[in-house]
Amino acid sequence: MKTYYADLQAMQLIQFISMLTGGLLALAAGLTLYRWPVVMWCAAGICGGAALLFSLLFLPLWFRQFSCIVTSSQITRRTGIFFRREQSVRLQTIQFVQIVTGPFDGRCGMNFILLHVYGGRMLLPCLRQEDRIALTEYLRAKGVYHAP
Repeated sequence: MKTYYADLQAMQLIQFISMLTGGLLALAAGLTLYRWPVVMWCAAGICGGAALLFSLLFLPLWFRQFSCIVTSSQITRRTGIFFRREQSVRLQTIQFVQIVTGPFDGRCGMNFILLHVYGGRMLLPCLRQEDRIALTEYLRAKGVYHAP
């Protein structure tokens, strides 16, 4: 049994992007709603507050609770902040594996594995590059094919 966790570098990248987006939205609210100062401050406060709440509370809680447990017969993904959610897939039901990479896959932990199973899909997000390679090699050794 092996347990994989989400990469904290991915959390830092998402925090940076969400804070930047919240700041840009607050700035846009200030530039477009300057005629109505009360509405402008409310919109800027909502945008900035939502970005702060998402970045400093929601993301760290989600990344702390995420885990992927791989046993000899199944893969279980555990997520959730207020309500715990477990999703399990038997290895025999996996049709193929799809690896989703992007420009930040190696440095920032933005490695995703998409397991295509009978009747649906299961996403394993924000894995370290070493964990992604180890998990795909384990699945390849078990006879699961990799999608091109």
